[in-house]
Amino acid sequence: MELTKEDILTINTYLKKKDIKFADVRTEMVDHVATAVSEEMDSKNLTFYDAFKAYMVVHKKDLQQYNKQFKKTTDKIVLKSLFKKFIAPLNIGVMVSSFFLLIQFFPLGDKKFIKFVPFGFLIIAILIYHIVALKKRKQRFSGIERAGLILTLSFQLYNAFQNPFFNENSVITNDYYFTLVFVLLLGLSTAFIAVILELYKKYTNHYTIV
Repeated sequence: MELTKEDILTINTYLKKKDIKFADVRTEMVDHVATAVSEEMDSKNLTFYDAFKAYMVVHKKDLQQYNKQFKKTTDKIVLKSLFKKFIAPLNIGVMVSSFFLLIQFFPLGDKKFIKFVPFGFLIIAILIYHIVALKKRKQRFSGIERAGLILTLSFQLYNAFQNPFFNENSVITNDYYFTLVFVLLLGLSTAFIAVILELYKKYTNHYTIV
């Protein structure tokens, strides 16, 4: 028996109340639950409410486990995509060129303002993440948020060891070491931005939540 739009909305609302917060995860679950409930209605001649209630009594824990597994899978997908963007020929070319240009023409020396630039790369990536996330503020998507979490953790890691705002003693003074950190953070930030924009496009094109 085919479910009505109201039935689909009921499933989606129920899952949302059960802390299935990501819209893409709920979409996958709604399709799965709707198919199973429809089969129950046909095979046992039940109403939607009775079939849905009976299904959730049996499978509630399975859906919660699926939600956890989906997050882990999403993390792997985001990290894999991030690595591919990081080692992309264009990104590698930009990093290598930046390294030699900085070493040749912009040695660290007394140019203390340059020390703040790597910090700025991550800030820009985080700002772009929040702009993208803001566009989807009514709908939360797993890939975008998990990418944002990984980006935030990267920022905090760098912040702990090399924050030019708060700990002058931690600032790198060796030109080669600083330049290496500079270009790696440039490449990483560019990769993050590319992944976030790619995920935004994917979710915009593929997911419509009722």
